[in-house]
Amino acid sequence: AQTAPQNIRSQAKKKAKKNKMERTKLSQVAGKGGPSQGGGDSSEAMINEIMVRLPAAVIKDIFDFVISEAVAVAAGYVHCLALKPDGRVIGWGENDHGQTTIPGGLSQVRAVAAGRNFSLALRKDGTVAAWGNNDYGQTKVPDGLAGVKAISAGYHHSIALLENGRVVAWGNNHNGQTDVPEGLEEVIAVSAGGWFSLALKANGEVVAWGYNGWGQATVPHGLTNVTMVAAGGSHSLALKSDGTVVGWGLNFYCQ
Repeated sequence: AQTAPQNIRSQAKKKAKKNKMERTKLSQVAGKGGPSQGGGDSSEAMINEIMVRLPAAVIKDIFDFVISEAVAVAAGYVHCLALKPDGRVIGWGENDHGQTTIPGGLSQVRAVAAGRNFSLALRKDGTVAAWGNNDYGQTKVPDGLAGVKAISAGYHHSIALLENGRVVAWGNNHNGQTDVPEGLEEVIAVSAGGWFSLALKANGEVVAWGYNGWGQATVPHGLTNVTMVAAGGSHSLALKSDGTVVGWGLNFYCQ
């Protein structure tokens, strides 16, 4: 049993090079709920069978090889996504809502985002794909949505930044998190939090909307020269051009 990680990795390498490994050998350590990716039956298709609940050492050995060339990653509540150089997506972790079941044929992806139990992908052509839980319409991409520059996934809502600097949001709106402020323009970055949203404007100012029970949507007075924003479950962070960081919102854990 102690040699399983080495055996699996060796088999994976052989299949990646020769595409001749027998899937039955891998099934000995496979199960449901493992990683998945869309499109084809390539050498990477073997990961569809790998069991998430394998010993940590086994999982590390597998993924060190499988996603060693990942160009981007995203972490949801209990699932993960990785973007490969060829534009395909790999998903692993909890799959109770299909959040790691990559849509068949999904390719030419340039960015990924993971919500609580759903996933988003931004294609190179500026269109968005979504899958997983849709209880609040978070994976129902608005008809005709195109020209997207960036994406972000919150607990149950999604945000898209357009090339023209405008913002589109959909999904759960119980706290106004998808009510994009009227007149919001010249946005260069967005981040979807638990039940609120953040936008960074080209002038370095931050705009926030949605649930504000912990002050997470109350941007500190005088905050300027921001270059990056990040929204957590109930708190917000901003990176300034001088390298300093400003945080606001829930601070129960000193976040």
